[in-house]
Amino acid sequence: MAQLHFVFHPDISYMKHSSFPRRGLGPVIVAASLATALPAFSAIVFVNSDLEDSIASATLPAGWEIVPFDAPFSEATTTAGDDADVLGTTGPNVASGVFGAAHSGSSFVGGTHGTIAGVTLQEGLQQTVSGFTVGQDYSFSFFQANVGITSRRDTEGSWRVFADGVLAGTTIPTTATLAWDDPDKATDLIWEERTVSFTATAESMTLSFLAYDSDGDIAGQNGVYMGIDSLSEITPVPEPSAVVLSFIAGAAFLRRRRN
Repeated sequence: MAQLHFVFHPDISYMKHSSFPRRGLGPVIVAASLATALPAFSAIVFVNSDLEDSIASATLPAGWEIVPFDAPFSEATTTAGDDADVLGTTGPNVASGVFGAAHSGSSFVGGTHGTIAGVTLQEGLQQTVSGFTVGQDYSFSFFQANVGITSRRDTEGSWRVFADGVLAGTTIPTTATLAWDDPDKATDLIWEERTVSFTATAESMTLSFLAYDSDGDIAGQNGVYMGIDSLSEITPVPEPSAVVLSFIAGAAFLRRRRN
């Protein structure tokens, strides 16, 4: 971003003859100039960001699609290993632990990362969103929970987030506080917020989310079953110079009010 330099001349003629007080006019002009100098961005939103839909196995909420097992960044080795689920308090399979309270609304998405009989499973979801400015940094947040099911009981798990196939980040793990079959999952499932940042490389990008167990042992019950819910808007990360300019504009405005 080009640097902006402001030089103030308190004795120039338009200030001498203005009907405004000399002490107050300068900050008003500065604030107005800064406001026009700062770039304006619109937030980008996911379709169905709350992941609402009917509870069901091997399906995804409206507006979302599976991350195909043959995606270069997926560890799944079979099409049967890329099907995530839509969960709620009543299922889709309480007996197997595939249930829980959503962070918001009535449903959320759950996915596994593990192996069975030599096959690797890694389930998730993705969506293509538009409106990015190439080269701009963006960030967004979502909530994750370590749900646990009868076949995946690791107590620590994360999500991996990819922007057009490039790893944007691996979230800090969430530790399960309830057993996989604890009925309290229907009311007290623990959700934790995580934030991910990335740099836009195209106007339209596919953001992908895959359940992830980072300890390297994903065989059988050592794998993890993670929940995801409540994705925020995607917002630009302001450059440091823009933050400074915003602060100066705010300070100028406050000074004007006090004077």
